[in-house]
Amino acid sequence: MTDYTSSGLTVRLAANTIVQAVGSLLASVISFFTFVAMTRGLGPEAFGDFTAATVYLFIPVVLADVGLSAALLREISADPERAGPAMAASLPLRVLVSGIAVFVAVGVGLAVPFNEQTKIAILISSAGAFLTLMTLSLQPVLQAQLKMHWVVSSTLAGRLATLGLTLGALGVGLGFKSLVSAHVIGLAVTFVLLLWAVARIVPLRPVIDIAYWRKLLAGSLALGLAIALSQIYFRVDTVLLALLRSPEEVGYYGAAYKFVELSVMVPAAVGISMFPPLARFVATQDPRANGLIQKSFDVLVAAAVPVMLIMLAYPDELISVAAGDEFSEAATAVQILAPYALFAYVGAVLWRVLMAADRDRALLWIAVFILGANVALNLLLVPRYGFEAAAAITVASEALVMLPIAWAVRNEGRLPNLRYTAVIALAGAAMAGTILLLPGPEVLVAVVASAVYAAVLLVLPGTTRDFVRADLIPALRGRG
Repeated sequence: MTDYTSSGLTVRLAANTIVQAVGSLLASVISFFTFVAMTRGLGPEAFGDFTAATVYLFIPVVLADVGLSAALLREISADPERAGPAMAASLPLRVLVSGIAVFVAVGVGLAVPFNEQTKIAILISSAGAFLTLMTLSLQPVLQAQLKMHWVVSSTLAGRLATLGLTLGALGVGLGFKSLVSAHVIGLAVTFVLLLWAVARIVPLRPVIDIAYWRKLLAGSLALGLAIALSQIYFRVDTVLLALLRSPEEVGYYGAAYKFVELSVMVPAAVGISMFPPLARFVATQDPRANGLIQKSFDVLVAAAVPVMLIMLAYPDELISVAAGDEFSEAATAVQILAPYALFAYVGAVLWRVLMAADRDRALLWIAVFILGANVALNLLLVPRYGFEAAAAITVASEALVMLPIAWAVRNEGRLPNLRYTAVIALAGAAMAGTILLLPGPEVLVAVVASAVYAAVLLVLPGTTRDFVRADLIPALRGRG
């Protein structure tokens, strides 16, 4: 059972987050090379078809989860003894819901006026969508016990399999279908390894418990819809783009959006680590909840600033290195998407505060409002202005959603203060100044500027310096 009362909780959370962050970084690097191979092997049009299919299937994946993963995590975080029975009873339900959702999604996808190649990709990738849902069903135990290294290892193995198969398919001249299949096989590798890891921790013998299914669905429906809609509203633009504009534009937007996908792994790692103890603290009215929220908020705002500055300063270089000159038109979208990092990183904390406080209905109404606004703006502007409008609407939606979420968190009495943002702003100004004034190769300037940013945070008082001095260094010395 996880001990949330030990004095070393901060270090343990940091260690779990660092494992995920490093693992996510490695997974991102592998995914990046797969992305490079795909864009160069397919070109904008075929890559646009692949992107449209992938994003389309993302929608039923988040809808089919219906909050079951979050509800299960919240349950076993508040009562760790429930982990085994809850997993055994929930797995058959997850198989049933996932199978139905993917089957319906494929039927709808084949009926919607996508082009033929996109429909082929949807058909092949549907197996990957089912495997993704089953992988999500296994993760709550590892999240609650802060053993995310198993998830990291499984993900890395799956990404490596995808990269190897992608390069192999391109090397022997295989076509579009083989590249899509490579992604499905990679997801299968991740699922099998994670299944083995979870089975070592809790028994996974399925139990048919209709009463528990009703209880779990009733407790997860509002939360699930809120989570699903919140994820759909910032990806639905790609589906609309595929229906309203050319495949090339979908390819450009997919190339630009790749940097958003890579960057949001950081707040995901922090959020996954903070939620189990936060749910426990809120459930037991432990006063440490607000301190955990504040530290997480400070860390994520500090992490967002360099991401945003790099995307603003080097859009052409990022696209050229990642996708090649054939995708050069995507550079403007990279710049437009840059502020998204700041809003998404802050949202990662505030959303989990409301989840831990059981404010599911508030989250649902917020998500419904933002999704409606997002779709309306995309339908109004994308037909005329294309993928750049989609990028701007994504950022505007993420900024707009912060207002009602912050208000709801404030009503809970858990809104973090902004004192540390002054230090972060100074560090950001130092980084921006270094980028503007330091001559030399862009990669070297970016590395130096990032080092300057980190140095300022370590020198000035606040969360970063306090953690290093009070928690990290003593912990390392103790282990030494």
